[in-house]
Formats: sequence, C-alpha cells, structure tokens
Amino acid sequence: MVFVELLIFVAFGGLFLYKWSVHTFGYFTKRGVAHDKPIPLLGNISWSVLMGKDSYVRHSIEMHMRLKQHKVYGVYNLRDPLYYLSDPELIRQVGIKSFDNFANHRKGPSDGPNDTNVLSKSLLSLRDRRWKQMRSTLSPTFTSLKIRQMFELIQYCNVEAVGFVQRQLDEGNAELELKDFFTRYTNDVIATAAFGIQVNSFKDPNNEFFSFGQRISEFRFWDALKVMFYILMPKLMKALRVPVMDMNNVEYFKKLVFDAMNCRKEQNIVRPDMIHLLMEAQKQFKIDQEASKEDADRNQEARAEFNDIDLLAQCLLFFSAGFETVATCLSFTCYELQMNAEVQDKLYEEILAVKEKLGDKPLDYDTLMGMKYLDCVVSESLRKWPPAFILDRMCSADFQLRDEQGEVLVNVSKDELVHIPIMAIHHDPENFPEPLAFRPERFDDEHKHEIRQFTYLPFGVGQRSCIGNRLALMEVKSLIFQLVLRYRLKSTERTPRDMMASISGFRLMPRELFWCKLESRGSA
Repeated sequence: MVFVELLIFVAFGGLFLYKWSVHTFGYFTKRGVAHDKPIPLLGNISWSVLMGKDSYVRHSIEMHMRLKQHKVYGVYNLRDPLYYLSDPELIRQVGIKSFDNFANHRKGPSDGPNDTNVLSKSLLSLRDRRWKQMRSTLSPTFTSLKIRQMFELIQYCNVEAVGFVQRQLDEGNAELELKDFFTRYTNDVIATAAFGIQVNSFKDPNNEFFSFGQRISEFRFWDALKVMFYILMPKLMKALRVPVMDMNNVEYFKKLVFDAMNCRKEQNIVRPDMIHLLMEAQKQFKIDQEASKEDADRNQEARAEFNDIDLLAQCLLFFSAGFETVATCLSFTCYELQMNAEVQDKLYEEILAVKEKLGDKPLDYDTLMGMKYLDCVVSESLRKWPPAFILDRMCSADFQLRDEQGEVLVNVSKDELVHIPIMAIHHDPENFPEPLAFRPERFDDEHKHEIRQFTYLPFGVGQRSCIGNRLALMEVKSLIFQLVLRYRLKSTERTPRDMMASISGFRLMPRELFWCKLESRGSA
C-alpha cells in the first residue's frame, strides 16, 4: 500500500513539474510571434547545449537564420519568453530612438531586497535615473585624453608579456596556449591601470591578485546552476539569499581599493590609473551635488550618491568586464591571424612601416590608434567573434514595435525582455557576405560604407554601449602590434581548423584551447 501511495505521489509530482515547466509555452502562440517549438523545462535551449556538448553560439545563429524573416521572433530561455530582433530598424528603435523605454538590462540576481550588495551598484546593474547619473559622472573618465594617459602603464605590461614569450622561445617552448597567456596579460593590465598595483603574472604565475581574479571570473558548474535557478525561481533564490559571488573575493578587492585610496589621500599621490580617475570623478560629483543641493533638498528621491562603495562597484565591474572579454578578443584575433597568413603578412607590413617611421621613438597612443589595417583586423575579429554575443533590454512601459511602414509587429508589455542577437546578426550573410570568412577589408575606407547601420554591434548600441571600449581597443591593438612585430604566428596540430565546430556550451572557448606556434622574425 505504501508503495502504491508513493507511486501516486511521484506521478502527481511529475505531472505538476511538467505542467509548471510548460506553463508559459503558449505565450508566443497567443501573440502570433514566430518561434521554434520549445522543449519542456529547457525551452529553446537543447540538452546538448546545456550539457556543453554543442555550442549555444551556433544554435543561436541557426535559429536566427530560420526565423529572421519575421523581424521579431520568440525564444524560450528555459521557461522565460524573450523577444529577439533581427531587423536593423527595430534595433535602432530599441537602442536609439526609444531608448528611454529600453534603458535597462534585465534584473539580475544582485537586484532586489539585498540592494546593499556591491554588485547592484555597478554601472551594469544600475537602472533608470540612477544609471544616467552614474554614466554621466563616469563618461569623462573614458575620454581619449584620459585613456591616452594610461598608455605607458599598458606598454609596461606589453614589455613583460613579450619578454615572457621570448623566454619561452629561448627555452625551446615554441607553442603557447593563447587564452592563458592573454588572461595573465589582461590581469596585469587591470592590476596596474585600474587598481594601481604592480604585479607580474608571467614571473609570478600564482600571485594573489591573479588568484582572486580567477575566482571572480571563473564560471563553474555550480555557478551555472545558480544562474539557471535564478532564471527559473528568482523569488525563491532571493528569499534564500543565495549569493551570486563569493563575498570573500569581494572583500579582497575592497581592501585593495580602499587602502589605495587612503594612501593616495594621505600622501597626495597622483597616478594615471582608474582609481585616480574614479576618485577625481567622485570629487567632481560631490561638487556638482553641492551646487544643486537646493534642488535636491526639494526632491530627496532625486539625490544620488557616489560614495566609496559605489567607486568599488565600478572597479569590480571594470575588472570582471575587462578580464575575460579582452583576453577573448586577443585570442580570437591571433587565431585568425595564424589561420590567414596573407592577412598577417599585410598587417606586419603596416607595423614595420610604422616602426620605421617612429625610428628610435617608442610607440605612442595616437600612432597606434591611427593604424588603419590594424583597426580593420581587430574590427573583423570583433565582427566574427564578439565577446558579448547577445544584448538585452527590458521594456519599462507598454510599447509597440513597428516596422518602417508603421505597421505594428508586436506589443511589448512592461518588464518584458527584448534581445539583440549580436553574434547571429554578425553571421547573417545578408549583413556580411561569406560571414565565416575573415576579411578585414570589410572595414577599410573603400568598403565600410557598405555595412548597414545597426548590423555591427561589438560594443552594444546607443547610450548603454560599452563605456570602456577605447581602453579595451588600446589593450588589444598595443599587444597585437608588439607580437606581430616580433613573431610570426602559426597554427599547430592542436589548433582547431573549424573554430565554430570546436566551441561548446555557452562560452567562446574551443575544446582544444587556443594553441599557437611562434617563430621569431628577428626584426625587433
């Protein structure tokens, strides 16, 4: 009898779970929105992708190609119905024309009751008026003039990175795993250019800063599981206060930043790095707040803050955003150079010409950013392998998405999510013919006018685009310059011939890793 009761309980439990898992799956059918048939609980994410056997990137491109003629199509992310835009005009509407209605990203695990969480104060998580105030405060920090002041700090990291490569070659180690190499480089850049400390992850591979950074950027199975549960059961996860990030790691960076700030204030130290620029932005913010204090007193809700915790939040954001994305961009750029010898040779010719023109003078920021073919190479790498391959926007009030003729395509309700599939749009042959081919000439003066607006979005779109893109490009271009000047990049037996087939899961990472053989050119 007990067995029968248990069997009935399990059957009812299974039925309830099934009904719950498919409860939202009539959403797009009711609204007449094109979509692929979802799988219970998983939605439009296949089990092979979830288990890391297949690539979400390839899956999203294939789905886009099936549904793009509808301009707006639906995707079930597990149980969540999401709108996807395939039409450049609609992307312009959401990203530019009607930005105020789509100013925010989706609410993350750090949003909600525990809003004292430092992550909720970062520029990525802030919303509405608070985001606008912080963006306005931080924007002067990322001008070309301010980024130019950091160039010497980054050049020092370039010297150390190239020195490591040369030591490897001298020891007979011609093969290099690029992702690990570039991750150590970006770690050292962030340490010196953001946190104001000097570390060398090539000479001291287990240094404390790198170790803590690895823990923050690491995305393990349990982390993926937490994210999935936050999507499926956000209220329960927030009620249980399951942390998204190990706060011990945050405490390490908190001590690092606050000690640096106190030391600089006490000793009047000025160093052209991110902490200094943020401290200057904080001072200016307080001056502006005092100037408008009378208005703020009349409206207490409008009074913003930029305290030390807010400053720490931005430092953590720049670390987490720059640590992985820049290393990924460098890895794919070098992969494409080793797989396209004619492109590498043409880039080397430009670099050599610049080197000869400089003579005994060191490379400077303006010369680097003025290199046209280098810019084309990096632009094409970001086209083919954008580190952020999907962009999200949350609708703040009911909104009608219309086509160019004014016809309503879909009614988006408040708090619904609209996504822009950047990777899929970059790989759409209508936007970029032969999308799997690596052709930097797409971005040269003769051809760049052929690129349709809002089909090339490596740094996002509109006011909420990546604020640190100049710094990221400087990091990428400066190290590519030094590497190609000194070494020929060649593929190895372990280098994947079909990168798209080698990528698996939700990350832009090949199963075989990024192996490269370096041969000294003997020219520098």
